[in-house]
Amino acid sequence: MTDTQQYLPAELAALAEGRALRLRIVRHAETEFNVGHVMQGWSDSPITELGHRQIAAVARRLSSERFDVVQSSDLPRTRTTAEGIVAALEAAPTIEYTELLREWNFGSHEERPASEVWQAVIVEHGYEVDRELTALRTIGEQVGWRGLFDTIAQLDTSGQAEHALATVVRADAALERVIRAAAAAPGEDRAEVLIVSHGGFITSMLRQLVPELAPDVILPNCSVTTVSLPAGSTAWQLDAVGEVAEPE
Repeated sequence: MTDTQQYLPAELAALAEGRALRLRIVRHAETEFNVGHVMQGWSDSPITELGHRQIAAVARRLSSERFDVVQSSDLPRTRTTAEGIVAALEAAPTIEYTELLREWNFGSHEERPASEVWQAVIVEHGYEVDRELTALRTIGEQVGWRGLFDTIAQLDTSGQAEHALATVVRADAALERVIRAAAAAPGEDRAEVLIVSHGGFITSMLRQLVPELAPDVILPNCSVTTVSLPAGSTAWQLDAVGEVAEPE
């Protein structure tokens, strides 16, 4: 795979070398930036009180499961979420942290109110800000979800924001890393994988496995999305999307 080439779902499946896999993909717990509708990306903010209860809830839900491989984004909000889940497991595997599983990088837009960023996108496409909801829908229909995020990158003054293609290629690299680790896990039965990442980046990974996934799907904090690959198959199955364990 080159820096711009994307994997097809069947090519990602082939990396499992015929082994059955199940991926449990968890979005991090709620943060203060989530509550404040602030662009977060590669920056971070503290997990809220509700967020800590969300971690406890998803940990209880997954506590009876076995995981052969656990990989997480290395940002604090995902590390805390992953560590909370693993602490509840009877057999606690080692967590592997990687930058590949980080959220989209929004460059100079990070830590700005999300409404300001989307208003800039609307203006860039020639629409009036006071009609922003209609404008965003229209722009989305014209340029697609990739075009929306490419506009954010084009408006970034730091030059660090990721374009959609770069994020998709990174999603492929993250999936390759996970799938190869799962295929190499001891035993021959289905390999069980836990991935902890971020809402936007999880949807990028999911679309590489299951392209028919709606581009505007929103995953709740600490929700669990399940994707499986039967033994010997080249077709991924989307078993559940954004399931939430209610916090106490």
